[in-house]
Amino acid sequence: MTRFAVISDLHGKYEHLQDIVEAGKGRIDAIVMTGDYLEAKISKKHLHLGLEWPLEDVVDVDPELWSFLESCTLVRGNQEERIAAVMAGRPVPALLTPLLAAPGEWATRTTRFVHGHGFPWARTGGQLDHPLLDDTVSADRAVIVHGHSHRRLLTLGSGVRIEPVTGQPYALAPEGTCVVNVGAARDPEAHWVLYDEDARTITFETARTTGVR
Repeated sequence: MTRFAVISDLHGKYEHLQDIVEAGKGRIDAIVMTGDYLEAKISKKHLHLGLEWPLEDVVDVDPELWSFLESCTLVRGNQEERIAAVMAGRPVPALLTPLLAAPGEWATRTTRFVHGHGFPWARTGGQLDHPLLDDTVSADRAVIVHGHSHRRLLTLGSGVRIEPVTGQPYALAPEGTCVVNVGAARDPEAHWVLYDEDARTITFETARTTGVR
């Protein structure tokens, strides 16, 4: 049995990661980080300037977080790509190097884990709503798990989209491709997902109590 804690969009908040690990104690076998586990402090609009910023101006220097992340399965997001672009050709701490070099996706026999920034997206009111996936993305895996938009959403194989209820297990239908948007671990609630791959269930969780679910 493989039970994953899937975490996306942590943006460097190590205390939220610690809370998630504590909340999942005894219930998870592995941790998958689906991108943006680091926070890029240089905005996209400044990338073209070609300046050499000090490392601490590019990303928070947090060896404790970096060390913990090495024990997780990592999929890079746009934040890691931006940090890597800014630091290209310059020395990078040994603990940070593998975090920036993580692959763009990771897959098991049934599931593809990605960040989602490479997808085309449907928008509502200018905000990212859900990814527009074609057969090249979903053909060989029954489940796609992603983040990026900071919005929790479950799309069943039938195409029905569900705003998930925290703590309620959802059975993933055997037909079609189910798409899971994990939500953001950086949010005050510290969102994460408990994914039991063998049982084909997904449970949207929070690790912090804020009164908002």
